[in-house]
Amino acid sequence: MHIFTDRKHIIIDTRSSDEFLDHHIEGSVFVGFSGGNFKHWLELLLPDKNADIEVIATVTDANKVMTTVNELGYSNAKLMELHSADGMLDHISTDEFKEIKQNNDSAVLDVREADEYSQGSVANAEKLPLSEILQGQLPKQDKQYIVHCGSGYRSVIAISLLKLLGRCKLINLDGGYQQLMAKK
Repeated sequence: MHIFTDRKHIIIDTRSSDEFLDHHIEGSVFVGFSGGNFKHWLELLLPDKNADIEVIATVTDANKVMTTVNELGYSNAKLMELHSADGMLDHISTDEFKEIKQNNDSAVLDVREADEYSQGSVANAEKLPLSEILQGQLPKQDKQYIVHCGSGYRSVIAISLLKLLGRCKLINLDGGYQQLMAKK
């Protein structure tokens, strides 16, 4: 069953992942307009085209975002005025991640798809693809996780969904697995 089957109202934050993490709006879900596949992820997140959607966008992207949302058939979407952010979501650099992993055995949640694991993975990471989170699968335990995907886009979506559901203490790995491997 899809994670948003019963939800009739949602706030979508289309700003960059950095803006989302540093200036989080409580109750919002990240679907970055640039730097990822916005249309693909929006339709996966919100299959109900009649849901009430409030959209957070930068001033420069607002018209393009709303045009795209309307073209996709979301009939009840409106731009949300951004007055202030609620706070910052935790995120760490690859250097900080390596230091944490050396000093303790922090739990890692890998939200890449199964075919991506063959490229390598972080030792002892719990594997839970974002596509499965969207279908209602949740991490095995309600604990602190460092979350990563390939490049940092999907992990922010996953963190925003799990936070909305009140699950876990979540920390995003900036740049994802690709940046982690580039720094080896």
